Amino acid sequence: MAAAPSPRQRGNFRPPPGRASGPAEPSVALPGPAPAPGPRSFGALPSPASPLGAQPRVWGVVLASPGLVALRPWRPGEAGKARQVLERITVSRGLFFFCFGQNVLKTEPFQRRPMEPRGIVKAFPKRKKVRDGSEKSIPPKIPKEQGTEIPEAEWLKPVVAFVLQAGIGQARAEIFRRQIVHNGGVVHSQLCPEVTHVIVAEHMDCPRALRLLRLTKLPPGLQLVKAAWLSACIRDQKLLSTAGYGVFIPHRYLEEEEFQKEQQQILDREKVQPPAEEGAVKPSTESQLEDSSQRGLGTLGQQRLAEKYSDDEDSEGEDAGVTQGDLEALISGRYPVKSSEEISDSSDTVAQPPSKWVCAQSSNTKKENHNQCITEKLEVLAKAYSVQGDKWRALGYSKAINALKSYHKPVTSYQEACKIPGIGKRMAEKILEILESGHLRKLDHISESVPVLELFSNIWGAGVKTAQMWYQQGFRTLDDIRSKAALSSQQAVGLKHYADFLERMPREEAAEIEQTVRQAALAIKPGLVCVACGSYRRGKATCGDVDVLVTHPDGQSHRGVFSKLLSSLRRSGFLTDDLVSQEDSGDQQKYLGVCRLPGPARRHRRLDIIVVPYREFACALLYFTGSAHFNRSMRALAKSKGMSLSEHALSSAVVRGPGGAKVAPGHTLPTPTERDVFIHLGLPYREPSERDW
Repeated sequence: MAAAPSPRQRGNFRPPPGRASGPAEPSVALPGPAPAPGPRSFGALPSPASPLGAQPRVWGVVLASPGLVALRPWRPGEAGKARQVLERITVSRGLFFFCFGQNVLKTEPFQRRPMEPRGIVKAFPKRKKVRDGSEKSIPPKIPKEQGTEIPEAEWLKPVVAFVLQAGIGQARAEIFRRQIVHNGGVVHSQLCPEVTHVIVAEHMDCPRALRLLRLTKLPPGLQLVKAAWLSACIRDQKLLSTAGYGVFIPHRYLEEEEFQKEQQQILDREKVQPPAEEGAVKPSTESQLEDSSQRGLGTLGQQRLAEKYSDDEDSEGEDAGVTQGDLEALISGRYPVKSSEEISDSSDTVAQPPSKWVCAQSSNTKKENHNQCITEKLEVLAKAYSVQGDKWRALGYSKAINALKSYHKPVTSYQEACKIPGIGKRMAEKILEILESGHLRKLDHISESVPVLELFSNIWGAGVKTAQMWYQQGFRTLDDIRSKAALSSQQAVGLKHYADFLERMPREEAAEIEQTVRQAALAIKPGLVCVACGSYRRGKATCGDVDVLVTHPDGQSHRGVFSKLLSSLRRSGFLTDDLVSQEDSGDQQKYLGVCRLPGPARRHRRLDIIVVPYREFACALLYFTGSAHFNRSMRALAKSKGMSLSEHALSSAVVRGPGGAKVAPGHTLPTPTERDVFIHLGLPYREPSERDW
């Protein structure tokens, strides 16, 4: 080709000027076309004479290998064969142009490589040979079809997170952010109203976290959870409950409106608590003394999670989404359910016939527990959730435990478990696991904090929130509590008599306590009626404490007895410690304290004295006799009939607004005896011994 190279075709590479001939220099490798294998020369070309008169240099162009062009000085013996001088090599529009004077030799087109490896490039790289007919043939690459990509997981979809990097570290925080997004969640770079979870370091406390977030109060609906929660979620590849991972929130850091709203919900909500086991300590008064500052966002947040993530496997939403009907009207397997629709419909308390409520049945009809191997394992989990403050999941487990205990035969399959009222699909899966393996894997993952929390929560006056606060402060033993914790007067008494309160008293000792109170009351005002309620009146062999109800049939003489009775019992040395002396909003007056019968080796016992007007005596007697499960069933049945039942009275024509809150109190019905309460509710009368559910 005779055409001269255009300026655009001219390259910038020139042989090094002004250097004399000398030893052969190494080749310079340039990316180029891919000709036939083997060295190939376009001729030996003498370089132009040096301006200083030095001996001309000889340069040659060699296509050394596919994709490489080598430029090196030519051998002296070949210099005479050249007729033109190589001026430059240029690359333009994907072509190599070799310029020899005025002539241009264009090579074949070449493919640009994305990137050549740095460092030394071999002119003849080794290639793996594949023999024809070899047994180890390379399978052809099958392109992935469109639309077959595996979708990313979305089990973190409900989570809108902000990762507080302090204490976590930049690398770990970045991993958390990527994992949240990869699994369907949302991560914000700064705190905003949409955030539902703030991920903090394991050692982070609430005051420091709020300082870093520049907040004075924790906004409603926002949870501070430890990074260990997110790690556990990623490990199990599912959304876990934040119970046990939440940061303790003191009352002073909560929005007042949110705090009051939660307290009102707790008071108004008539959810069923698990019936107390025979060997358990009665927890009723402990919850009353739980410091309000310890009631943080955890309970409300757990309820929201249980409702929001009802389909999550670990949230137990299906089982922990406790409905009024399932829990209040839970009955034994003597009432078979025909279909899954009937199971779901059983949650409607209004549709339940009275004969199928717990309060309509005699507890003496309770049969042998045919599923003890299952219930004993579920009870361990229920207790663990309870001491960790996860009351909604604990209620779900309690519901399933009661259903299994009342079932008329051993459960043998998943399908059979699903048909039992009070057991959902998730709980049925756990039952199946126990049936097949004899073990429940969740028991292997109970937090090490559970035994300590249970130890602390058994201190009278210290509830779940206080126990969690002590644990977060580093306390692990009762000695730590004695020496380091700031105790209220009630907690100090509970710690002093810790062992005595845990040991249940025999029935005979409870009768002696009742008689002591009766004698002191009659000495003050003849005609007073004193009745020991609770498990003693239900005929139990042992009692956790003694509740003594005091009244007078004339409806007037009970007034003024309360303080005189307490003073008399203190002077005699019978009352040793005071816990709470409380006057009710009505005419009822309640005292919670500690007593000790005279004599050697006597233990300190819990004693409650309640003075009530006679018009409220029947409802109060029903309430303080229990059991708690029986009482809640009675109240729920009354609610379904448009009534309201409490320890004060039974009212009809009660008007309730959204959420069950009372709008109008209704009219008080006459209830001179317990039997009248049963009659008004359309129930057969049950003796106290038949109420031990």
